[in-house]
Amino acid sequence: MNKDNQSFIAMSKSPKFSPRANNIALKYHHFRKMVSDKLIIINPISTIDQIADIFTKPLYESIFTRLRLKLCGW
Repeated sequence: MNKDNQSFIAMSKSPKFSPRANNIALKYHHFRKMVSDKLIIINPISTIDQIADIFTKPLYESIFTRLRLKLCGW
């Protein structure tokens, strides 16, 4: 599990915004409400399974290939 997951999970459970999160639009407040009402459960995922990493981080070829296949639906 990477640091990005932990930050998001903490942000979704907290009723207040941090200065770094001030760019989140009001339309996303319903998400926090659903988390606090326990209608949604957030599960962290490993960096190895994080498809978004293919666009944001340099990856080893083996991880890149696996994520690329996952992205394409294989």
